[in-house]
Amino acid sequence: MEGVLPMTELGTYLKEQRETLGISLEQIQSTTKIQKRYITAIEEGDYKQLPGAFYARAFIKTYAEALGLDVDEVFATYKRDLPEPETQPVVELSRRATYSKSTAPKKSVAKRWIPNIIIIALIFAIGVALYYGFQAFRDGDDTTTSTPPQSEVTIDEGDAPSEEANTPVAEEPKEEPAKEETVPVKKEEKKPLPVKTTVGQDITYEVPADDTMSVTIRIKKDASPSPFVGVRDTSLEGEALAPDHINASDPNPIVVKNAKTDVIRIRVGSIKGIDRILVNDQELKLNRSLLVQNIYLKKVATP
Repeated sequence: MEGVLPMTELGTYLKEQRETLGISLEQIQSTTKIQKRYITAIEEGDYKQLPGAFYARAFIKTYAEALGLDVDEVFATYKRDLPEPETQPVVELSRRATYSKSTAPKKSVAKRWIPNIIIIALIFAIGVALYYGFQAFRDGDDTTTSTPPQSEVTIDEGDAPSEEANTPVAEEPKEEPAKEETVPVKKEEKKPLPVKTTVGQDITYEVPADDTMSVTIRIKKDASPSPFVGVRDTSLEGEALAPDHINASDPNPIVVKNAKTDVIRIRVGSIKGIDRILVNDQELKLNRSLLVQNIYLKKVATP
């Protein structure tokens, strides 16, 4: 049919990745600050709707980063689908713009040296005034009369205080009670909870717990782009245990307290933006080889 553009392989790939992560167009728009109509145009390969080839390539880069993809690999794989960069026009400078200071008329030598001569004359006059003022001060100081010598006073040895009377009596040092040394008790550090099984993007941990599970997910403050995180009971269709994290301005850390469930599912897009995940105050040993993960926390009875 005429008027319908064929979807590019790049646009189809980005759309499939977004739908696999369960992210809507509105969420991508909120994360990347790119208008939804531009994201739709990228997925449909309709680059004419974008404001130029430069912005098109920049939007595609930001979109791929938000999905946790390797931008260099995406650009290399779908190179033929990328819009060609625009050539920048060469702008010739006018005669007025290229006018240099060297062509400007120079001031005459006399006009340049007159201010310097005036400054030197003022400094010389100030120096002469200070010199004569100092000489007048010295002449006045020499005319002052000398003070009469003081009379000698003899002190009788009998009136002088004895050395014994002035000698303070040394006090005996008091013994301080011995301080009891306290030995700090080392807190036993818990080892990170290891991965139980890994199947594709699904990673399972077994959490020793008798009653409930509490989860804390800390996201790196400098993560770019900010990762997508969703926490649900058992599966994607289950009850949400915390609001989805989409933007860097969303609450951090994500906290779930005393969840009464046997399995918690954490959907993570771009694992490199996650700092750590704690379950019942025990850290998970994260597998960072997969950018997108489904982390299942399976409750098992404590030994």
